[in-house]
Amino acid sequence: MDDKLKINLQIDRERYPLMINREEEIFYRDAAKMIDNKLNKYRSLYPDFGTMKHWTMVALELAYENAKIKDSVDITPYMEKIKQLEDELDGYIRDSK
Repeated sequence: MDDKLKINLQIDRERYPLMINREEEIFYRDAAKMIDNKLNKYRSLYPDFGTMKHWTMVALELAYENAKIKDSVDITPYMEKIKQLEDELDGYIRDSK
């Protein structure tokens, strides 16, 4: 059974009600804090930018961080293990015939 939880996140002085899985709460709360921190950073660095540009800079930074993390995850060991298991299964199937 899914353990759902209703939370209210505050981002940029706006309230966002969400229904989430209970075990994901900390990630949503951390994400909201991260967005606010980045917004404040860009507002300080670029006070002449409008709200839309501040949000765009935040989105760009978060997308960059996400892309960098995705690129750094090495799945080679997992693929090697899967190949090994496939070979073993093929051997069992071949031997059972």
